[in-house]
Amino acid sequence: MRAWLCCLWLLSACFGREAPIPTRAGTDAKIEYYDKKLAADPRLYPVYVQLAAAYLDKARETHDPTSLPKARQAVHRSLDIQPTLDAFQTMAAICNYSHRFEEAIAWGKRAAESAPQDTSIIAALVESHMGLGQITEAEQLLATLPANLEDFYSSASRGHVLKSRGRADEAAASFLKAAAFAKKGKAPVLDVWAQVQAAGVWLDSGQADRAVSLLESAAALDPTDTELKIHQAELLEATGKTDSALRLCEEILAGSSDAEVHVQAFRLAKRLGDVERAKKHLDAAEREYQRAIDAGEVYTLGALARLYLEADVHLDRVLELSKRCLEHQRDALTQQTLEAIQRKLQNKPSP
Repeated sequence: MRAWLCCLWLLSACFGREAPIPTRAGTDAKIEYYDKKLAADPRLYPVYVQLAAAYLDKARETHDPTSLPKARQAVHRSLDIQPTLDAFQTMAAICNYSHRFEEAIAWGKRAAESAPQDTSIIAALVESHMGLGQITEAEQLLATLPANLEDFYSSASRGHVLKSRGRADEAAASFLKAAAFAKKGKAPVLDVWAQVQAAGVWLDSGQADRAVSLLESAAALDPTDTELKIHQAELLEATGKTDSALRLCEEILAGSSDAEVHVQAFRLAKRLGDVERAKKHLDAAEREYQRAIDAGEVYTLGALARLYLEADVHLDRVLELSKRCLEHQRDALTQQTLEAIQRKLQNKPSP
């Protein structure tokens, strides 16, 4: 489960949040800037929240799990000084990204007490409920929003809920509505994101031809966007261009350690019969997933279990990982992985 709302939260500056430093500054530069401000005045509780958001951004960009404890610590420092809506929202975003969905709901509810009709808070809670497999609760949350509050966040959230229900046409339309809101708000990054999500609906539903124009439109705005490139690789695969899809994945990985892209490359290389390349990507994905687990995080438990199951390796560990994952994440995919490994182990011949 790729953390979809984290992207929305991190890019909320596009919709009017003031940036204390130029938005083009790199994440490390932002962290350094906030650290200096806090060294000069350790009681600046809003800056701790900004520092936490920067660490969360770094975790998303670099896939480095060691940034997450720093993000949590910064929010707690802020809360120790002064509880605020921004601190509650940021902690909910951190919990969603790290797949601690029950904790995310607790923080999201605290935020909602202060701003019950803030669509970004509702969207965070929707993601949390979906991570717990509570799609009906997610739908009920969205139903509480009056029509005049429809915006980017609510449309994007509704798109994910509809997609989970298998309602492809409505899901794609909702993502495109989110893209229209982004365009109106002069937020091209979010516009790209929403169009790519709409394309993903068609790719996942086996209608690759309907994804082509959306990916072309997103590429016209930003051809370097990583999510766009991942979906372009999926389109190449869906149209039988497996070699090209694998090359594009490896281009992405030249500047990234994204385990999910390594998994995609593993599948493609395996399909091409390139055992050596498949093994290389399998090992790399395993290392990245295990690195997060070794750091005490839980958000890669399910992904590593699915990787082992697909590769038909470490099957006893698949069972353990799936059970641990279900303690935090109870969506359909996690349930299906546990059921699949239980069937496989039951049918496994005795030694």
